[in-house]
Amino acid sequence: AKVLLQIKPNIKIGKDFTAVLKTKGLLGEKYLELIPGSPNAPLLKEGDEITRIITYTDMDKLITILDEVATDLKFVTKTLSNVLGGPEGEASIRNIIHNIEEVSSRINRIVERNDEKLTTIVSNLEEFTMLLRDEGPGITDSLKRAAQTLHTAVIDVSKNINSLVDENRDNIQKGIDNLKNASLKLEETMETINSLTRKIGPDVSETVRSIKGVAKKLERGEGTIGRLITEPDLYDSINKTLSGVNEYLERAERFRIYLGYRGEYLFDAEDTKSYFSLKIQPKKDKFYLLEVVDDPRGMRKVETRQTTVNSTTTTTKEVTTSEDLKFSAQIAKRFKDLTLRAGLIESTGGAGIDYHLFGDRLRFFLEAFDFDKERNPHLKAGGTFHLNKYFYLTAGYDDFASKVGLESAYIGIGFTFEDEDIKYLFSSLPPIAF
Repeated sequence: AKVLLQIKPNIKIGKDFTAVLKTKGLLGEKYLELIPGSPNAPLLKEGDEITRIITYTDMDKLITILDEVATDLKFVTKTLSNVLGGPEGEASIRNIIHNIEEVSSRINRIVERNDEKLTTIVSNLEEFTMLLRDEGPGITDSLKRAAQTLHTAVIDVSKNINSLVDENRDNIQKGIDNLKNASLKLEETMETINSLTRKIGPDVSETVRSIKGVAKKLERGEGTIGRLITEPDLYDSINKTLSGVNEYLERAERFRIYLGYRGEYLFDAEDTKSYFSLKIQPKKDKFYLLEVVDDPRGMRKVETRQTTVNSTTTTTKEVTTSEDLKFSAQIAKRFKDLTLRAGLIESTGGAGIDYHLFGDRLRFFLEAFDFDKERNPHLKAGGTFHLNKYFYLTAGYDDFASKVGLESAYIGIGFTFEDEDIKYLFSSLPPIAF
């Protein structure tokens, strides 16, 4: 499946974002979560794709299987109810067909007999009226008038009946024909059903017995799914446990580790200062930075000595340099485009501030550490520009407030790799035989 996302213009999506297909609770709705990656990663443009996808499939598969089983059960029971009615159902359908045939033949006979009866009735009435007109013995004037009125009414009624029959004769015939066709189709359907039941009867019966057995076990609460259905407390416990597992997995998925190196060429010292870094990012707006720094200028210490000769005191300052490595351990917190850092910087206490531009591709920074009164604090300012996800350029001015002549402009290059990139890099290497 391919999902098209519509993102607001003020929301920045990096190329190393991860899309996670998740479920709210045990039987909740699906939703898509986007987990950020490196703040320095380039942004996606319209039409680009998110390639990192994670799906928690175990419980989703269980829910899908249960849904499919329920659908299959419903379909099978409905089919069996329609197809396997048993001998009684088959007999009922045959009786219906027989009754329809009987009704259709009776209607035909009634229509045919009505024509003859109506004709006889009209003939008898005409004879009776002739008798009344001839003034036969015993017939009074009142009886004549009543007979004549009755004669007129009967003639009108017979005319209406004849007219009604004539107007609807075609409809009545079509209805009878339709009933005959329906009876034939029902008979053909019954033959097809009988043939189908003879072919699949044993298999379907066995399937029905198996399904009934499973349903009874579930109803009794046997097995894991049965207990899950019949014990609400167990369902609540599992749901809480799964919520905790999902929360833990979300935190683990947001956890990022970056390894990097950068070299800065100091123009005044005519040498390269190297940084080996480990960045641990548990949240999008928080990270820890550990660095090992190889500074060609080393650690400088200023010692003041006083000597007294002939009541004259002389004060001298001695600067010593050691070649020991320097270490940094900082904690950082980000506020939108501004990041504040503090901790140990090049083996001394210090703090720094970063300002990000163009989706974190460009960064300006200022650091202050080694607050020595004799040489002023060590101040460093500069910027970095990311060429892509891995490589970047850097330039600036180091120790520009120094009193002992250690200030120097610099330019350099660096790279950084995420833990997923390192895994891929090592997994692609050929095996080494010992």
